[in-house]
Amino acid sequence: MDPKNFFYEEILFSTVFFTVAALLCFISYEAKPQSNDKPDLRNDSCVNCKGQANNFVVLNAYFSDVNGEPNENLCEGGPYFISILYTSSQNNSVNNFRIIADILKKDQSTDAILESNYMNEFKGTVPPCNSATCVITVPIPNLNFECQNEYYELSNPMSFWTQAGNKNLEDSYKCNDYPTAQCSHSSSIPIEVGTLDYNFDVNFECFQENLNHTNVSFFITSLFGGNPTQEYNVLWNFEFEDGTIINSSDINPSFQNVESGEIVTASLTVSQGSLNGSVIENTYTIPIALNENEVIESSTITEGDKGEANGSIEVEFRPGNFFYFWTSLDDPDFYSEEKRIEDLPEGTYRLTTFDEDTGLCRTDIFEITFSILPVELKYFEAEHFSSEQAIKLTWATAKEWESSHFEVFKSFDNIENWQKIAEIDAAGYSEKLQYYEFIDTESSTRSSMVYYQLRQVDFDGTYEKSKVVGVQVPSDGINKKTWKIYPNPVENQSIHLILAQAEDYKNEAVSASLINPIGSTYYLNGPTIEALTEEINLVLSQNSKGVYVLQIAWDKETQQLKILKR
Repeated sequence: MDPKNFFYEEILFSTVFFTVAALLCFISYEAKPQSNDKPDLRNDSCVNCKGQANNFVVLNAYFSDVNGEPNENLCEGGPYFISILYTSSQNNSVNNFRIIADILKKDQSTDAILESNYMNEFKGTVPPCNSATCVITVPIPNLNFECQNEYYELSNPMSFWTQAGNKNLEDSYKCNDYPTAQCSHSSSIPIEVGTLDYNFDVNFECFQENLNHTNVSFFITSLFGGNPTQEYNVLWNFEFEDGTIINSSDINPSFQNVESGEIVTASLTVSQGSLNGSVIENTYTIPIALNENEVIESSTITEGDKGEANGSIEVEFRPGNFFYFWTSLDDPDFYSEEKRIEDLPEGTYRLTTFDEDTGLCRTDIFEITFSILPVELKYFEAEHFSSEQAIKLTWATAKEWESSHFEVFKSFDNIENWQKIAEIDAAGYSEKLQYYEFIDTESSTRSSMVYYQLRQVDFDGTYEKSKVVGVQVPSDGINKKTWKIYPNPVENQSIHLILAQAEDYKNEAVSASLINPIGSTYYLNGPTIEALTEEINLVLSQNSKGVYVLQIAWDKETQQLKILKR
């Protein structure tokens, strides 16, 4: 006969077991201890299996109780059994039936083998099963179920039997006791679990500079049960403090620019076929931003000489349980956990600080720009005066040499689009403290944050940039919505960008960016409302379902809108 695989692998959900329950015949026995006179018959030198595949076809394997019912309480303790759903072309009972396999415990994420258990179980006489599906139930040892991210495999399974019943091979046998034609084998079979256990958590990205919002992502921390070879269906439900409800089928959904203090209730349900897990619900409060004045006492930037890597940055921290490290935006290999970093080339350096008591973190950006004769900037600060609706900028230098002037730059809601708003004469040459100020009376009434940066320019035109400072603008106009999206949510239809407050828009050029559910950003050119609407619809049609964040910019104003695509 030609060699054939004994086990025919076909994955069925545990609900099949109940559907065909009236046709099943269950066979279970008490586990017998193994001994040295029971060799592993899978060894080629022991039995060269040439059994026909249809002699005994395994359809599925699942964890069960002693009666062959799917076990829904694996995480609560034993005893433990595996049931094997099979059919057979045999017309008569077979004898000395034995199944040998390895039960592998594997990591769900990497498929790495965590543990292996050898199984050699004797079933004795097994009746024919050629008109229905039948179940064989065998005891197994405690597999140390963690019910986290593991799954189980019946690896390299092989079955053996004899037609004659005149010899009992339960307690001992030799290799040639089982005929080569009366056996079958197959590749690994996933072992189904009749329950779904899972959990999730939330991650808040580090607060950047002085922004009072952060990106929030939810992720599944453990998933156990079902059939690991089949797709899991994930359903998230998010309810925000203002009553907004968002559903998502993404594995790890995320939301951009969620305000500090916002309360979000998240629930997760995982299913597979008709196997449904329980709803898990948690409520989170978006943490208050970890502010710079809560972390940093002072910082000193020492510029070096042009062409030399001799700059330095030193930060003094306020009392607290902080962990911090430095990276470079220009050199991916740069890393330091020191308060003072030195021998620095020109570039941009990021300080990431974690408050180990609260789990919050923030990032601060420092610039090293070299000039031949640097100006030493002692401080640069911004303060909002609500009575005058103005922002006062103050700064001071410890010394100046060939310093021509200072240029003041401003940006709204981000630190990417800068515009020059003022030019202030410098002292030129000085070895003592020089004080400067500028009052900005044109601060935005739509933007919650305004950012400023100085550019100190020498007589020869070379310049250095200061750190970025931001100030909150508590204006009544912040929550005013100029633009709206209709319909929202959107499903298999086009959206319309609608001007809700006509007095806020004077036909200026409009641009926008659209962030999709996986964090990719699409920059939209506009410049008209109609053109921008077409671009938004094009991006939505080419991307998956989920929450999109649209940021619109016109004149000196910006507004963010969320779009839910179903």
